[in-house]
Amino acid sequence: MKKVLIVEDELQLRENIVELFQASDYEVMAAENGSEGYLLAQKHLPDLIVSDVIMPVEDGFSMLSRIRSNPATELTPVVFLTAKNMVEAKVEGLELGADDYVVKPFAAAELLARAANLVQKHEKLLKKSLLTVKTEDIQPKPELLVKEIIDFIEENLGNFNLSVDMVAKHLQISKSTVQRKLKAAVDKNLNQLIREYRLEKARKMIERQAGSLSEIAIATGFNSLSYFSYSYKKYYGTAPSQLKR
Repeated sequence: MKKVLIVEDELQLRENIVELFQASDYEVMAAENGSEGYLLAQKHLPDLIVSDVIMPVEDGFSMLSRIRSNPATELTPVVFLTAKNMVEAKVEGLELGADDYVVKPFAAAELLARAANLVQKHEKLLKKSLLTVKTEDIQPKPELLVKEIIDFIEENLGNFNLSVDMVAKHLQISKSTVQRKLKAAVDKNLNQLIREYRLEKARKMIERQAGSLSEIAIATGFNSLSYFSYSYKKYYGTAPSQLKR
């Protein structure tokens, strides 16, 4: 089953697109902004991303730029949903590496057809590239390692003591190997990845009013509200209390 990631801030439209792809036998994930979409893309490695352009927190262009900069997702097909009058935006998106555009309001059949074409082209490209690689040159894909690490972080999100040692033991490889492969895949060390994942998760919880700041800090692995607030402000540039208001 092919996987598609929908990134759209308008709730009703997002739900409609999700239902559309589910009815066409896709495994579907959904995000409400580019920041959340990027994290889901790294975690689930979809076969296709369908995204709005203008969104809060992080827009579609910024998300696409990060996706194209990451070896795990640099070849993932991306379709942008755009208004009729966004000609300049289309050019900018194509320059950043967008694969296609669908103009709102769109026909369901058109979106599905364009999506199917991109997924098929991507699959053929991957098969063709694999045919040119010698068997002894094939190594475990870095994106699979990143996915396994992120899955482990999610499982241990509330654990204050989550460490490189724990991740390395879980993966059954050395700490130095974990750090080297992670740096090559996403240009981050493991502590950075853990901290940023926790902060992204915390922001999402704040936006959904999933508890007090203290409760959210504990749930995402920060052992004090003061350290959580400090880390959050350093990462986002604003205090978590401002978003909560």
